[in-house]
Amino acid sequence: MTHITTPVTVITGFLGSGKTTLVNRILRELHGQRVAVIENEFGAVGVDAEFLVTEGDETVIQLVNGCLCCTVRGDLARALNTLSESSEIQGFVFDRVLIETTGIADPGPIIQTFLAETAILTRFHLDGVVTLIDSVHAFSQLDKIENRAQVAYADRLLLTKCDLATPSQLEAISGRLAEMNPRAELLSVDLHNAPVADVLNLLFDAHGYSFDYVPPEELKQLKGRRPAADLSFRPVAPRHTNDIVSCIFESNVPLDLERLNVFFDMAQQRYGSRLWRYKGIVWAEHQRPRLVVQGVQNLLQITGGTIWRAFEPRHTLLVFIGQAIDPGWIKAGLRRCEVISESASKG
Repeated sequence: MTHITTPVTVITGFLGSGKTTLVNRILRELHGQRVAVIENEFGAVGVDAEFLVTEGDETVIQLVNGCLCCTVRGDLARALNTLSESSEIQGFVFDRVLIETTGIADPGPIIQTFLAETAILTRFHLDGVVTLIDSVHAFSQLDKIENRAQVAYADRLLLTKCDLATPSQLEAISGRLAEMNPRAELLSVDLHNAPVADVLNLLFDAHGYSFDYVPPEELKQLKGRRPAADLSFRPVAPRHTNDIVSCIFESNVPLDLERLNVFFDMAQQRYGSRLWRYKGIVWAEHQRPRLVVQGVQNLLQITGGTIWRAFEPRHTLLVFIGQAIDPGWIKAGLRRCEVISESASKG
C-alpha cells in the first residue's frame, strides 16, 4: 500500500498482556512489512542486528527481516524526524512506524503530539491506538486509572490469553470494555500461535485518525458490536464504569458550526484533561463535506472529510469518553447546536 505520509500505530497495554511477545515477533519473523519500531527502552529485545546510527541516547538498528528498531528517550516529534532523516541518509526504507509504550504509560501525550505538532504531519500520520488486554486478569487490572485510560484512548482493543480464560470471563470482560469504550473494535488475538501476518492485520489500518475515512458501518457498530473469534457480546448502553463514562450523541438534523465550536470550548474548560477522547462525524449547516472531529483532552481538530453523497442520509455521530464526565450535560449542549428548521433540515 502506498501512503503519502507514513502511518504510525501506537501500541499500549496492561502489564503482562503480551506486548513484548508481540514486538519480538515483529522484529524477528519474516512478514514482508518494513516496520520501524520505536521503543522506550531497548535492552531487553535481544535481536541480532547491525547498528546503523548512534546519536546521543538514541540508537537505530536494521534487522534481518527488513524492519528497523529505534530507542527513544526524549521528544517524540524530534525522534520521528531523526528516524526519517537517518533512514533517508542511510538509504533505509520503512512503510510503517510502531510506537510501543511502557505498561503504565498514558498514550494521551503521544496522541497530542500528532494533533499539535503539525511539522511531523508532512512525514507521518497517526493511524490508531491499539491496546492489549490480558483477558484473564483484566478485571483486577482495571482498578488502575492508567489501564482505564489505555482502554479509553484505544481505537482497537485486543484481548490476549483467551485460551486461558473461561467463556464467562470473556463475556464479562467484553461487556465491560464495550461500556468503557463503545467506539473501539474489540478483537481477540493469539500472540503465540497465530501467523504473524494475521497479527499485523489486527494492528494496522485502524484509520482511527483519518480525516477522510468514515467506516460505512460505524453507526451500526456503535449500537451493537460483536467481537471476532467467537467472543460473546451483548450490546449495552453507554454508562458509568466506576468513574469512566462513555457518551454517544446522534442527530439527524444539521448543527450550527459556530455554536458547536462554543460547545467544545465549554467542554474543554469544564473537563480539561478528564475529557480523554472525543471523536465522530458532524453534519454541519452550509458545509458540503461531513466534518470529522478528533479530540484528545484540550486539543481538538475539526476537518472536512468526504462530501455527502446526493442520496446519502446525513447525520451527526459523536462519541465522548472521559473520567467523571456528565453525558446529560454533553447531550444537552449538543442539542442546543441543532438547527431546527425545515429549510435547514433539507440540507
